[in-house]
Amino acid sequence: MLDKLKAYLGQKINGVSFNIDIINACPLRCPSCAIGSIGTKRGGKRMTLELWERILDKAQRECKIRKIQMYAYSDPCLHPDLHLFIESAAKRKVKTYISTMLQATRCDFAKVIEARPAEFRISFPGWRHMEYYQRGANTTQFNTKKEEVLCLPRHPETLWSLVFHLYNDNADELPIVRQFAEAYKLKLVVIPAIFMPCEKVVEKNYSEQDKELFSHLLETPEESISRMRLREDFCMCWKQVALDANADVYLCQLVYEERFKMMNFMDYPLKEIQRQIRSHPFCVKCLQAGGNVYQECYADFLESDDPVGDANRKRYKGLK
Repeated sequence: MLDKLKAYLGQKINGVSFNIDIINACPLRCPSCAIGSIGTKRGGKRMTLELWERILDKAQRECKIRKIQMYAYSDPCLHPDLHLFIESAAKRKVKTYISTMLQATRCDFAKVIEARPAEFRISFPGWRHMEYYQRGANTTQFNTKKEEVLCLPRHPETLWSLVFHLYNDNADELPIVRQFAEAYKLKLVVIPAIFMPCEKVVEKNYSEQDKELFSHLLETPEESISRMRLREDFCMCWKQVALDANADVYLCQLVYEERFKMMNFMDYPLKEIQRQIRSHPFCVKCLQAGGNVYQECYADFLESDDPVGDANRKRYKGLK
């Protein structure tokens, strides 16, 4: 009950977070991600700037927007007009967060940085095992892109971060990764890699590929959940709304399959959308299984100097 009250007050004070894919596509098929594990074809739909602005208009009428994460299961840098979306939000004083693997991209990075997103994140598993952990990626492409991007001007409105996904066989690359981050003035955040498809974690519907990936994780989902302090009546996703490039609402950013597509954001009031999300039968199973807390692997980088530690203190038993 206390968590629910905090969530309600938090939305009133801080606002609602949105996770919006402006393109239904990703260049990679990472085995830890729903795209690589589940593989639903999304069609590559690009959101129009007109629809983006209609979404923001409606959202601002119905709530305070805390921030917009411009990705759930996509790389927003595939959208050639990414900078226009960021500019549109910035004019409304809305913070935007973007993340990329620096592989196939179609945006103009100079214009993207000039538009001043709140965070420009590079997602990275190291060089040696990149082709496995980010299937479809290659080190040559990454190194070429980083030289193009990391020489761009820095603005105080934008946090530049390097998120290193830690597995049981890439920790030896950490010293080089730290040097890389320091050389390019990137905030380095090391996060334990997790298995992201929440529906599989909750329903234990693992493929052989999933099980093979688990051998590379620091701990399996079940091992992690067994150590958690479960919060059975609350989920962080109730403070968020996840949309795809058609403005279709998904149950949350943690699930990917078509069965979790609920309604179009433009057709229902936000309060009704959130009510239907909270009352969805899958949420009951997820809360009971601890899937909601498993996915809280780090806190907001802009608000924490130790995002993994801060998240863990909330997640795990015995940590202070």
